Amino acid sequence: MKHRLKALIAGLFCAITIVAQEPDPKPASLTGDIWTAARKGDLTALQQHIDARIDIEVRDEDKSTPLHHAAYFGQLETVKWLVEKGAGMNARNNDGNTPLDAARMESDEFDSDARRAKREVGEYLDSIGADKNEDLWFALLCGFSCPALIVFGLLYAVFTKPKPEEIPTPSKPIMVTTSPQIAGKKVVRTIGLVRGNTIRARHLGRDIMAGLRNLVGGEVTEYGKLLAESREQALDRMLAQADELEANAVIGLQFQTSVVMEGAAEMMAFGTAVVVQDA
Repeated sequence: MKHRLKALIAGLFCAITIVAQEPDPKPASLTGDIWTAARKGDLTALQQHIDARIDIEVRDEDKSTPLHHAAYFGQLETVKWLVEKGAGMNARNNDGNTPLDAARMESDEFDSDARRAKREVGEYLDSIGADKNEDLWFALLCGFSCPALIVFGLLYAVFTKPKPEEIPTPSKPIMVTTSPQIAGKKVVRTIGLVRGNTIRARHLGRDIMAGLRNLVGGEVTEYGKLLAESREQALDRMLAQADELEANAVIGLQFQTSVVMEGAAEMMAFGTAVVVQDA
């Protein structure tokens, strides 16, 4: 009984293995493989492969199907025959190309007649709704356009300078201090928070000069000037807001910086707007 059970299990395993095994694209009884038959437009050989239960979608080492090969070599009748047999006209190989892409590929190995035949294949596949590699065209478009946009952006940044915002001058002198009180003055009214900010980006020329300065040592005056300008602009905007609120002093002044994006930072000045008079 045990021997019969073992034999039955072994037989089932062999049967499953035989059914699951993929057919060889080049059986011993056939001459050449199915891809060669497609390239040559040999419909008789293709039919023999189909009769030998070769999958019409069988892939080569580049994951190209027989339809890819027929389209690339301009075999219009073969392409039509394969499509009628159910070949996938939107199958993609390792490069993401469809048979329509294969038909449109140029090569020096083709003469004028072969190129015309490839065009006819492409027109046929396009007419029946075959897909093409949209990713390839998008990549080519980006490859040509992106460097041009980068160059344009650099030229714009170097040769143009944004018009600075006109900050209104306060109508009266406003006292500013970092302490919570002013000597000889008393706060008679507290208005509230006032602030001013600016966002500055680094300049390519300044980065180059600062990099050179880093090699030899010394003060990095390029960035020092940038920070000084940022503080003054933030302070002016804060004072303009205080003047609008009819304050005559700002107490508790503070500066704060924060990174907005790579290569750009915000400088903020803030304090408490008050009205003071002599003590």
